Amino acid sequence: MAMILNKLTALALLLTPVLTLSSLGAEEVLLEEDGKAEPLTKGLEFHHGAWKFGDGAMIGEQVPTEKHLATIKGLIPFNRMKLEWKMKFVQPKQNFLFVTWPAESSAHAMDFTFKPDTGEFAIVRPKTKSKEGATLVKGQVKKQGVEWHEVVCYHDGPSFTVSIDGEAITASDESFGRPMGPFYLNGGGFDGAQFWVKDLKLTALK
Repeated sequence: MAMILNKLTALALLLTPVLTLSSLGAEEVLLEEDGKAEPLTKGLEFHHGAWKFGDGAMIGEQVPTEKHLATIKGLIPFNRMKLEWKMKFVQPKQNFLFVTWPAESSAHAMDFTFKPDTGEFAIVRPKTKSKEGATLVKGQVKKQGVEWHEVVCYHDGPSFTVSIDGEAITASDESFGRPMGPFYLNGGGFDGAQFWVKDLKLTALK
């Protein structure tokens, strides 16, 4: 009996991230971009890097003149939203950074980081006038050899949830509850690094 209870407890722990994500209902699709062909969906723009459509995806390359990761910008405010996409990193030693801006300024408001080589990711509270910046929670992608990473993230008031390849983390902070502005997907880390994106969808939460 004890062995059965232990197995049921372990199963419940495994299902917790899934249940948490599924409880955040979403209904109105605000934009979709499969990445297969031009033109780019209205509501998105290629913000940094040299971008093209090819092999069923949007391919961004970091360029020397910008000294910035290749970036896709979402022009719709990331307030009470579900955002999902797939991304691939062709070369090793790259980094990914998701950024939202506050509605009233151009500072970072709510970030998450991801290191494709190690599978480490984290939700970060950027520094503000009233608070120091901090890593609020860390996660670890357990699957090895993933070509296309599947990402889902939710913003719901002070709560921010990120799932990468089925591994989910959640953090809450009062600074996350303020009105948000645009969001950014940033990939690369060195000149010539390629950041591939496809199947991006933004949905308003119920």
